[in-house]
Amino acid sequence: MRQPWLRGAWVIAALSAAGCASVPRDAGIGDVQNAVEEQSGQRIAWNPAQPIEPPADEPLRPLLEGEITVERAVEIALANNRDLLATLEELGVARADLIAASTIRNPIFDGEIRFPGGLANPFEIGITQTLIDLFQLGKQRALGQAEFEAARLRVTGAVLGFAAEVKADYYTSQAAQQALAQQRTITAAAEASAGLARRQHDAGNISDLDLENEQVLYERAKLDLARSELEELQTRERLLSDLGALQALPLTLPSQTPPASLEEGEPERSLEELEAAFPRRLDVSLAQAVVEAARRALPLARASVYDELGLGVHHEREPEGKGTTGPAVAIPIPLFDRGLAGRTRAVANLRMAEQRLHALTINARSETRAARERLLEARARADYLRNVIVPRRQRILSLTQLEYNAMQRGVFDLIRARQGLSDALREQVLAIRDYWLARTELDAAVSGVLGFSARPERPELPRMDLFEPSPQQESKENE
Repeated sequence: MRQPWLRGAWVIAALSAAGCASVPRDAGIGDVQNAVEEQSGQRIAWNPAQPIEPPADEPLRPLLEGEITVERAVEIALANNRDLLATLEELGVARADLIAASTIRNPIFDGEIRFPGGLANPFEIGITQTLIDLFQLGKQRALGQAEFEAARLRVTGAVLGFAAEVKADYYTSQAAQQALAQQRTITAAAEASAGLARRQHDAGNISDLDLENEQVLYERAKLDLARSELEELQTRERLLSDLGALQALPLTLPSQTPPASLEEGEPERSLEELEAAFPRRLDVSLAQAVVEAARRALPLARASVYDELGLGVHHEREPEGKGTTGPAVAIPIPLFDRGLAGRTRAVANLRMAEQRLHALTINARSETRAARERLLEARARADYLRNVIVPRRQRILSLTQLEYNAMQRGVFDLIRARQGLSDALREQVLAIRDYWLARTELDAAVSGVLGFSARPERPELPRMDLFEPSPQQESKENE
């Protein structure tokens, strides 16, 4: 009697060992590293066995010395951002789920003893093993593998999406610094113009109206400068947060955004080239993995009504001391719950996953086309400012300077020409920023990482425009 049961125990142990052997020991981090390095050229380092230390700025300070390029910023962020590191921990959770899917449940031992007894204390003992795990182990493992693949793709998308967000924050912060420098030049020119107007007004050379016009231009320039300073501070803080900094550490960015991809004659990628990369999009692969997981779950849902089916052995000793041993079986009776709810849910999940995959097929192409159009518009605007507007402003300043030297133009005209050039340069900075943001967005759309983020969702605070009345002011004015 013992030998068949012992043989069955060995079979169960072998099945469990085979299931655990298929679970990756590194939780899939190697595949994520390879995918991230292939897509972005960056490599992430994550060790789940390393103890978690509280955040500190001291290890980060040496990394921020000198000018930080966009590639360096992404590298530092991938190594230090806690939101990203928390997202990588999802691989450990996915590995645990795969282990659970590849492991059969433990046998159940039950027993009872009754007092008082007769010649001997009567008792009953039994051990039961759920059979459904043995029958469905292969299907459960296949489902676990599909869900693990979906989790791996989700984490990969989050890492690449975060890298794209860091690039966008970098370009935004860099442009804010350059725009602030131009705005300071504009404000300094307005201040000089207002000061000159006051002196000429005191001498009786200009009217009160001319003085007020110069003063209001100066006051408006100061408001624009305050807004530019706030924008530069906010974008810098956002980038420092990406890098994992606790304090407002010194951060040096290049003084000029490289316009290498804005050179004339260098074409952008065609729509055919972008659509050729569509099958390799991460979101499409993830949607396909979700469909596969839903398909794997369907046969398991159909057999869920027999989840408590079990087979075991039972031993009983009577009060007279006589013992009996025999097989035991537990068969669920599908009288009320016939598994309809589970099957209906599994079918609905599969159909929903397939519909979302088809919807993604449509939306992804539309997103790519729209991102490419935004890139082309931003490039055309930047090229137009560089080739037309800024040279004209420079020529206007030069001609104004010549006429001022010939006493044909006044000093106010010269100051206006200098302000106009600074304003055009500021617009050029913002146009180049928009180009790089659009290019980053297009790269993310081609890779299929739009919508992925390692950051938790936070509610957006309302932003009050400096030149718009508050709702309370509007209500008072209406009254």
